[in-house]
Amino acid sequence: MTAARQLFRTVWLPAVLVAVLVLSAAVAVDAAFRAPLTTWLMPAAGPAVVGLGAAAVVRSLGPRMLRPLLAGLLAAGWFWCRQWWPETLMVGLVPQPETLTAITTSTADLRETIWTATIPVETSAPLLAGVGAVLALTALVTDAIAVGLRCPAIAGLPPLALIAGSAALTAGSTPWPALALAAAAGVAVGALIVAQLTLPFLSAGLAPEGQRFILGQGTGPVNPAADLSQELRSGQGYAGITYETDDGLGVYLRTAVVDDVMASPWDANPPQYAGDPSNTPFYPAAAHLAEIEGGEVVDAGNADNAGDAAGTDGTAGTGEGSAPPSRDLVSLTLDGWAGNWAPLPDQTVEIEPIVGEWGWQVDPTTFSAYRQEASPVEISYQTAVLPLDLTFEELADRAGAIAPQGVYNRWGADPALEGSAVQALAEDLTAGTDNPVEQAVALQDHLLSDDFTYSETAPVEQGYDGSGLELTEQFLEAGAGYCIHFASAMVMMAQSVDIPARVVVGYAPVGAVDGRHRVTADRAHAWPELYIDQVGWVPFEPTQSVGRVPSYAQSEDTAEPTAAPDPSVEGQEASPSPSASEEPESPGDDAGPGATAGPGTPGAPGLPVGVLLTLAGTILAVMLLLALPRGLRHRRRQTRLSSGSTPLAWAEVEDTTVDLGLGRKPHESEPVFASRLTAVASVSDAPAVAVAAGTAGMAGRSPDLEAVGVAGLAGMAGGSRDLVAAGHTLVEAITWLRYAPDGTPPPEGTEDVAVAARVIIVGLEDAADPAVRRRARWFPRSLVPESLRR
Repeated sequence: MTAARQLFRTVWLPAVLVAVLVLSAAVAVDAAFRAPLTTWLMPAAGPAVVGLGAAAVVRSLGPRMLRPLLAGLLAAGWFWCRQWWPETLMVGLVPQPETLTAITTSTADLRETIWTATIPVETSAPLLAGVGAVLALTALVTDAIAVGLRCPAIAGLPPLALIAGSAALTAGSTPWPALALAAAAGVAVGALIVAQLTLPFLSAGLAPEGQRFILGQGTGPVNPAADLSQELRSGQGYAGITYETDDGLGVYLRTAVVDDVMASPWDANPPQYAGDPSNTPFYPAAAHLAEIEGGEVVDAGNADNAGDAAGTDGTAGTGEGSAPPSRDLVSLTLDGWAGNWAPLPDQTVEIEPIVGEWGWQVDPTTFSAYRQEASPVEISYQTAVLPLDLTFEELADRAGAIAPQGVYNRWGADPALEGSAVQALAEDLTAGTDNPVEQAVALQDHLLSDDFTYSETAPVEQGYDGSGLELTEQFLEAGAGYCIHFASAMVMMAQSVDIPARVVVGYAPVGAVDGRHRVTADRAHAWPELYIDQVGWVPFEPTQSVGRVPSYAQSEDTAEPTAAPDPSVEGQEASPSPSASEEPESPGDDAGPGATAGPGTPGAPGLPVGVLLTLAGTILAVMLLLALPRGLRHRRRQTRLSSGSTPLAWAEVEDTTVDLGLGRKPHESEPVFASRLTAVASVSDAPAVAVAAGTAGMAGRSPDLEAVGVAGLAGMAGGSRDLVAAGHTLVEAITWLRYAPDGTPPPEGTEDVAVAARVIIVGLEDAADPAVRRRARWFPRSLVPESLRR
C-alpha cells in the first residue's frame, strides 16, 4: 500500500465518513424548519466540514488526538464567524471585539426564537448559526472519538444523540440513513433497534406540527408568552381545572402577572411579598371603591360565609349605610395541577384557607397565589368574587388623574417607549382627553376595530410571534394577532400616555356542561389591567373574538362584542366585566375529540425548547463521559504496544490484569506473576485467536486488539506453548532491563516483547468472564490512581 493510499485510508476517509454521518443525522432537524432541506443544511454544515478538514490536515502530519481537535475547533470557529458576521472581522479575516458583540446579539435572538417560536419555524441567520455550531461540535467530537481515540464502536453516539434530540422537538420521521451509518460505524445494531421500538418519538415526534414545548405550569420564572402561544394552538386538551359559579356563567381565571411587558421573553417571577390566604385580603377595584366611598366591605373569615354576608343588589357601596357589594362564589377543583401559580377567579376578594394549607401564599399586589413547590395537587377550594358593576360614565366620574408613585414606579412607562411608534399611536388615539378611563376605552376601541383581526397563524408566518416592543409594533402595523399581541399593545399604549398597566395571564371563560365549567388549553388567555386612580386595577378586553367587552369599558363608540353568548346557559346577557361573568368564544362543550389529557394532567404537557436542548446536551455529555474511560484506556494500550518498549509492554500487561481483577500481588516476583497469568490464559484458545494485529504492530502499523482476527503468530502457534513462550519472553526482557548490569546484551526475543505482551493480553481477556471483560473495557480500574483503588 502506497503512502498516499495509507494516508487516505487512515485520515481522509474517516473524516469523510464522519461528515456524512453527522450531516445525515442533521436531516432529523428538517421537520423543524419551513425552508427546504438544502436551503438551511448547506450553510449550517459549512463550519462542520471546514473543521473536519482542518483536523484531517493536522492529523496527516502525525498528531492524532488533541492537536487535530483544537485545529478543527479553531478552523470551524473562524469559518463560523466569517460566514455569519464577516463585516465584524478585521480585513475580513481576524475576529475583533465587534465579533463577540455580534455573537452575543445573535445568541439573544436565538434564545428568543427558542422560547417563543413554534415548529415549524422560519429560518433566520441566528437560528442557522446556532444549528451550524451544534453540527460542528457534533462532527468534531465524533471525529475525535472515531479517529483520535480509535473507538468507532461508540463514535455513533453523538450523532445518535442529535437524532434523538431533534426528533423529540419535531414530528419528523427518523433519518434511517443516519442510523444505518451509525450502525456501520460500530454502534450496536441491537441498541438502535431497541431505541426505535422503545422511543416512539424517534419516528412520531413528541409534539405535532404547529406546536412547541412549553414550561406548562412548572417552576417560575416562566415565559407566559411562549406558554400561551403553545396552549392556544394545542387544541382543547384538558387544563386540569374545573369550576362552578353561583350564576352559571364562566369567569376569567388568572394565574400570574407579567413583570415587564417590554421584556422578551416575558417573565412571571415569584412575588417579593406573599401572605397567608387566611389573613391577607385582596382589594380588587370594586372593593377599593367601596372602601374609599364609605361602604362596608364584608370581613368574612373565609369564602364559605362570603356569599351569605354579601348584599343582593349587585352594586358597589356609594356611601354610609349602603348595602355591601354583592359577591359571587366560585368553587374550583384542580385535577393534578402542577403549577406554582394557583388559578384564581379574576377580581377575587377572599380565598379559602385550604389554599394556604397546600403551600400557596397570596400576593396582594398582583392578586395571585404562588408556591415554591410545583408538585401535582388534587384540591377543591372556594373564592369570593367582587365584580366591578359600573357603567362607563360611572367609572369615568370616579377616576382620578394621577396614580400613586409606588404603582407608577413598578407598572409605569418604560423609557424605551419614548418616541416609539406605539407612543405616537397612543397619543393620537387619546388626543383631546385627560380622563384615564376615556383614554383606556379609546385604546381598546382601536384594537377592537375592523383594522384588526384575531389570528394565531399570522404572527408566526410574518415573524412577530411573541412579546417585546419591536414585535408589538409589527403587530400594530400588520393588524393580526392573538391575545398576547392585543394585551401587550394596549398595555404599552396605556403606559405611553402615563396610565400604569400590566398584563395578566390565565384562562378566558368557558361555558358550562351540567353546571360545571371544564377549562381546556385553548382557553389560555392574556388581558390588560390598567390602574385607574381612585378605583384600582381595572381589567379590559381588547382581544377580538374572545369574551365580551365589560360594561364599564363600553362607550358609544365601542365596537360590538364579537363573541356569542354561551348557549348552555339560559337567559344569558352581556356580562358586566371580564372578571365575573364573561362568555367564551365557543359553546361550553367538554374537551372534545382534541383532548389528549385527562384528570391529573395539568394542561398541555411538555417542556420548553431550551429545556429539551439542555436535556439533549446532558444526554450527549453523559454518553461522552461513559465512553471516555474506554477511549482513554484503548488509546493508552495502542500507544504502549506500538512503541516496542519493554517497560510499556510490561505496564500494559499489569494494567490489563488490574482491569480484569487479576492484579499483581505485592509478594509476586515477575516469573511467578507471569506463570499465574499464563495458567489463567491457557484455558482459552488465545494464541489461535490471533494477534495478526500484533504482527502488523511490529511492522509499524497501529495494532487494534479489538479487531483481532483468527490468524496466528508465525513461530508461536499452538495452545499453551504460545502462552508459555510469550510469558518467558516478557519475563526475560523485563528482568534484563531491571536487573542486568550495564553492557549486558539483551536476551534473545526481546524485540518481540510487544507481541508477547499482546498474546498474554488476548489470552487473559478471552479467558475472562464476559461480564468481567465488559467491565474492564468500559470501567477500567487501571485509570484510577493506585492509592484510590482500594
